[in-house]
Amino acid sequence: MKVKIPIRTKLLLAFLGLPVISLIIFGYFAFGDIRQIGNYALESSASLGDRAASDSARALENLGESVITQKAADVALQCRIYLDAHPGIRMDELRKRPDFQKIAVQSVGKTGYTLVYDRGTGLMKFHPNPEIVDFDLRQWRDKLPDFWKIFEKTFDGSSSSGYYDWLDVDGSIRRKFMSIVPVRDSMFMVAATTYIDEFSIPVKETKTRIDATTQQIKEHVNETLDDIYRNFFAFLLFLMVVVLGVAVFISRTITRPVLSLIRGVKAIGRGEIDHRVEVQTGDEMEELAAAFNRMTMDLQDHMSELKQTTADREGLLKELEIARGIQQRLIPDRAPRIPRIDLAANNIPAREVGGDFYDFIPVRDDLWGVVIADVSGKGMPAAMFMGLSRTVVRASATGTLDLAHAIRQANELICRDSTSGMFVTLFYAVVEPGPKLRYVNAGHNPPLLLRKGEDEPGYLKARGIALGVKRDIQLEEIALSLSNDDLVVLYTDGVTEAVNENDQPFGLERLTRVVRENRGLSAGEIIMKIQDAVIAFAGGRPQFDDIALVVLKVL
Repeated sequence: MKVKIPIRTKLLLAFLGLPVISLIIFGYFAFGDIRQIGNYALESSASLGDRAASDSARALENLGESVITQKAADVALQCRIYLDAHPGIRMDELRKRPDFQKIAVQSVGKTGYTLVYDRGTGLMKFHPNPEIVDFDLRQWRDKLPDFWKIFEKTFDGSSSSGYYDWLDVDGSIRRKFMSIVPVRDSMFMVAATTYIDEFSIPVKETKTRIDATTQQIKEHVNETLDDIYRNFFAFLLFLMVVVLGVAVFISRTITRPVLSLIRGVKAIGRGEIDHRVEVQTGDEMEELAAAFNRMTMDLQDHMSELKQTTADREGLLKELEIARGIQQRLIPDRAPRIPRIDLAANNIPAREVGGDFYDFIPVRDDLWGVVIADVSGKGMPAAMFMGLSRTVVRASATGTLDLAHAIRQANELICRDSTSGMFVTLFYAVVEPGPKLRYVNAGHNPPLLLRKGEDEPGYLKARGIALGVKRDIQLEEIALSLSNDDLVVLYTDGVTEAVNENDQPFGLERLTRVVRENRGLSAGEIIMKIQDAVIAFAGGRPQFDDIALVVLKVL
């Protein structure tokens, strides 16, 4: 007997069956697309994190190259200062001095170091490994070809830098970066080297955190999809009654956010890191979109900060190097020749540039003026004020023997042009035949005067205040006769106020003792003795303030 099915039932089955079948098919493919989209988003995010980490590592390695190069230059300068302070010292004596060993061999990063070799012979002179001392570096020509390419460029005293592979103690091969700079006026070359991957360790740690976060997001996406699967089948019977409404709901609550995420992932894949996904569904998709937006914002901020930091540092280093060169050209590189007078001077800024300076002014054809000054403050502002003060004082003092009038005129010009509130202390003297010294003191440390046969020094004091404080000032001019072996020491407070590790100042008493003990040396040697004493007293503490010294000795 043939079963009859009412039309109503057929229509019901048709209206219910077709949507349900369509819903099931749609659900099947939709869930597949959702999983594919989630995987695509995660893969794209991971790829973007890899590229960001790679760019960051390269930037940090570039920064590391700058740090290593600067370290080599700093050690070369320290070696030069030490050699200048100990002229004529032999190599065997130099090796016995632990203070020079500490200068020549310093740490770079965690595992790096500096070394010193002779570019004429290629022999290692100072190295943290005693077994390599006196080793001929030319023997590595075939063993380390990349090292040799860097090394051979320094035979003529030129600077060189580059990468080379190094066999580590565990048998692994790691890249090192080395920078070589010459020690001026010597055959010594200073090299600074370390593993370059030391500087990219933060990037590796960041990459690990990104991978961990990506894995968490992946797990969260999978959990969300599992929840959607369960909810879909649980509400399938209910959806048969309201299938059309549910279809629209699903389309609006899932399809649109997913498509928005797809567009966001594709935009980021094209490098549009500032792209944001707008999803407001109130469910896990909105959380996923919010997490996605936070990730892109973090990546954008990190890349922007890294780029800006690198650019700012490179620009600042370049500007400071230029400023240092300009300031060094403002300070005389040698003292004038004055009959019966041994004259020497030196200036050591605490930073790249400073405010202390000295000058020798040609007052007339046969007379020279000697200036030492200390600008308030340190760094770039002090250096700029120093340039103004030096120019104004030189212009005002040239051609006149009225010392007080010349310095008062300089003060008037400084007060007129300066609105920064900075000031400068100054001592100005003119050396006349006899010999005779006429001077004024504008608030500066009184220079030491050590007479022949006397142990207690005198001080070249005179009434006066610093320049730049007020326009109308009064200065006292004093004349002083000098005899054979009389010694005058001009200095700035960077000498007496240098502190050691216990925060004790070097002080005027120590300065007087150093001058007294070395009064038989030349003016230049006395300056070196003072500098050595200050460095030894400070120990490991950085230089506290700018230092300027001028020594005048009657022959």
